[in-house]
Amino acid sequence: MIFVLTLMSVMFLLKLIISIFNYRYSINGVPSNVSHIYDEEKYHKWLSYYRDQMKFGLISSSFSFVLTILLLVFQVFGWFETISNQMSDSIYLQSLLFLGLYVLVTLVFDIPFEYYETFVVEERHGFNKTTKKTFWMDQFKGLLLTVVLGGAAVYGVHTLYIRFIDNIWAFVGFTWLAVSVVMMIIFMLNTKLFVRLFNKLTPLEDGELKDKIDSLADKLGFEIDKISIMDASRRSSKLNAFFSGLGRHRDVVLYDTLVDKMEDDQVLAVLGHELGHATHKDTTKMLTEQILMFLVFAVFIGLILQWSYLYTGFGISGIHFGFAIILFGILMEPLTMILQIPMNYISRVAEYRADKFGANAVSKEAMITALEVLARENFSNLNPHPLYVSLYYNHPTISQRIESINRL
Repeated sequence: MIFVLTLMSVMFLLKLIISIFNYRYSINGVPSNVSHIYDEEKYHKWLSYYRDQMKFGLISSSFSFVLTILLLVFQVFGWFETISNQMSDSIYLQSLLFLGLYVLVTLVFDIPFEYYETFVVEERHGFNKTTKKTFWMDQFKGLLLTVVLGGAAVYGVHTLYIRFIDNIWAFVGFTWLAVSVVMMIIFMLNTKLFVRLFNKLTPLEDGELKDKIDSLADKLGFEIDKISIMDASRRSSKLNAFFSGLGRHRDVVLYDTLVDKMEDDQVLAVLGHELGHATHKDTTKMLTEQILMFLVFAVFIGLILQWSYLYTGFGISGIHFGFAIILFGILMEPLTMILQIPMNYISRVAEYRADKFGANAVSKEAMITALEVLARENFSNLNPHPLYVSLYYNHPTISQRIESINRL
């Protein structure tokens, strides 16, 4: 018990210190090559937004930390076990009910924070476009996905655990294989199913922009199956674009905010960047990295399911699959932070490469100005702390990306 609580406290303090370092570093000016992105008025607006985000993040993370500590110290999970055992004789359903109670408690406390972030913090700075109806529908859909997909995943892994309870390495191997297959299926269905659950996608109308996109894809040897506009402005004023699919056939999704706020050449540069990822098979590499990372997770959860002393100290009668999932999230946090450093580095290298591809496919000027528009409209931090970048950024900073493009 002491070990788990100490680990949680150390990780919370470490992340708090890193966030404070990042905040102090970020407000000490910006690199010269991006100093023009924000004029003085815009910079002060960004600073105000960043301060509000910082305060909100500290309050919400502190509350989440305290809530989890209280649940553990006062052995609330033991109470969850008793209730779930009384509600069903099935060990599988008991685990699902146990986790359902935990999700219910966290939702009760998390939703007010999400509501405040959306309708106070984001709205105060002009980003929020979400209506209350859309917010609550998103919450409902998200919960439904959690229950259906999360419940199925927990049931499947629990079934494997019971089947191979005397052979932990067989459990680890089959769990890793099963989850890897599910991850690939979800990846392929992302735009076709999951994105459409929350957003409306409409075909890009025939016109100059569509012709330019088709021409660019043809020049680069890609066949774009579909170009869609996503109604992102229904939720936020921020910009983005992405591709889906594998191989040479791609579906393009553009935020309507991106089309509205960028020139055609800038949109083409963003798409050229994404096609650079496709050319270098970065999406496939990323999926492979995630599958390999889950192998580490599978080994770790297999070990957690062997350490009975981790359970009894928190009021649980013994090894409990549902509580093992919660312990996994707590105990894996330090290892996840360490693993993210090389994974983020690899991702940042891929972003430099994709930027170069986009600049060569369209023009350096278009690629640079597109990045500047993205930074300005999304209120990007132009001067994050290098340690924060290493730990949390899977993209280089805007300054680093522009410097890299200028060296071409």
